[in-house]
This record gives sequence, C-alpha cells and structure tokens, in this order.
Amino acid sequence: METNAIQKQLSGHNGAIYDVCWDYFRQEWLTAGGDGVVAAWNESNGRALLQSEHAFFSIQCIVSGPIAGTEKGELMMFDAQGTPRKVAAHDRGIFALSPIGPSQFYCGGGDARITRWDSETLCGEWHWKNARKIRTIVPSTQGVLVGSSSGKGLILNKLTASNDLNNGLEINGHEGGLYAAVFMPIKSVWLTGGRDGHLRVWSTLGKELLAIPAHEAAIYRILLHDGKIYTASRDKTVKRWNAEDLAFEFKWDHTNGGAKRSVNALGIGGNENNWLLAAGDDRLIRLMQLNSQP
Repeated sequence: METNAIQKQLSGHNGAIYDVCWDYFRQEWLTAGGDGVVAAWNESNGRALLQSEHAFFSIQCIVSGPIAGTEKGELMMFDAQGTPRKVAAHDRGIFALSPIGPSQFYCGGGDARITRWDSETLCGEWHWKNARKIRTIVPSTQGVLVGSSSGKGLILNKLTASNDLNNGLEINGHEGGLYAAVFMPIKSVWLTGGRDGHLRVWSTLGKELLAIPAHEAAIYRILLHDGKIYTASRDKTVKRWNAEDLAFEFKWDHTNGGAKRSVNALGIGGNENNWLLAAGDDRLIRLMQLNSQP
C-alpha cells in the first residue's frame, strides 16, 4: 500500500456504500448500498444481486450466497435453490453480520439484539440491555467481542447459551460508539475503534492497555492482514499501522487517489487476497493493490 501501488475505481451505486466484503465462495466483491442494492463486482463491472426499498447497512457471504441487512431490520439472503429470501430478523437496522461457518452467522441490530442463524433458520437470540444499537460482532479463537453505539463493549468467552451476556466482561472505551474491532493473535489482545477516533487495545480480561488518537473522526472499520492493521474513518482516510507496535505507516486520502468523503467500508480480497477495497459516502469503489511488505 504505497503511493505507486496500482489503483482502480468502480462506480454504479446511486447512494452511499455502507459495507463491503470479498465473497470467497464465488470469488467476487460484494457491496451494500444506501440505494437499496447489493451488488457483485468483478475487475471492471458490477451487477445487482439483491434489491430493497430500504438501504442496506451490512453485507457478508455464506455458502448459499450473500447475506445482507437493511435499515429496517430485514435480513435478505438466498436459499439453497438460489432464490432470494427476506426475513424479518430485527426491529431496527442490521449493522453487524459475522459468519461463523459455511452457513451460520451472527446478526446484530439497532434493537440491541444479537441473533444467530443457520441459513434462514433462527437458532439463538440475546438481548443486551442498555446497549442501543449493536454495531459489531467479532468472533475469534479467544472468544467474541460485541460493540455498541453506547460506546460499551462486551468480551465473551462464547456466545451459545441465553445467559452468556451476563458473564461477559464489559468495557467502556469509546464515547459515542464502539464501531469496529479485531482480535490480534500475535499479542492475544483486542483492538477496537469508535466514534472518538481512537484505537484502543484491551486484554482478554477487559483491561485497557493502550489508547492511540488514530483518526480525526469516527473509525468505522478495522482489518488485520499480513502483519498490518488497516482502519477506515469518517475523516475521509484509510490508514495502515504496524500490527506489532501500532506504529503509523501510511495514509490513503484524496491527495493520493483516496476518498473525498467519509470512508464507511473496508475489505481485503481478490483472487490472490492482495487488494484493499474502500468505499463510502462518495459512492465510488476504490481498489488498491497491496504491495509485498519488507
């Protein structure tokens, strides 16, 4: 990710783009738009896969196809026959989708509920009182972290039984909202970001170890890839950090081909898993090839 890296742009959405992912099953990019369209993209063109009268806030993929959440709490997906289906999953918008297997996934909504699904079948439900919107659900080998728009987070050993939330470790790190998180196995710590623009490091026991003022506005996405951390922000930038010590390394902004408005979504994928995709309020999909790191 350097200034001379190959960059591409794709366009087609008629509204802000709120989420993206790489579909490993079908080898294509997926984007979720405020225009009520979920689109799939190859290197140069896109096609609409799902459409709704409501904005799509979240997108992920399972073996049967894309799964997407709308601003009204609808979960849209494909059944085993490839037919689009709509399920009334939450009372308010779906902000978090997290696959946990070929057909299973967690879903987090603006109604402060977490649901677990096996394709179209609801197989678990939790309510986090006083959390407001569930903004992120991050499963890992060391447990699950759930973040909310209240700024609170929960670190859980597991998320299987109805009383699991009562046994979680609550963290209060991001005033105004905890929007993104990733587990860092090399350090055995959690890294979170939120509305305060800070990156915060937490032990698995919920102790805050470090706080870095990383962005000038909310951090919406955090990714870990090949020893690097990538963050996307409302401040119109994507930044890269060294995962070993969180040293800042690079900024992608309008001066070197990046966004001119809020960056809401971030993904890594491609046939060789070496492309970074960023998208947001300016409706453009920007791709940058990740150079090999020294």
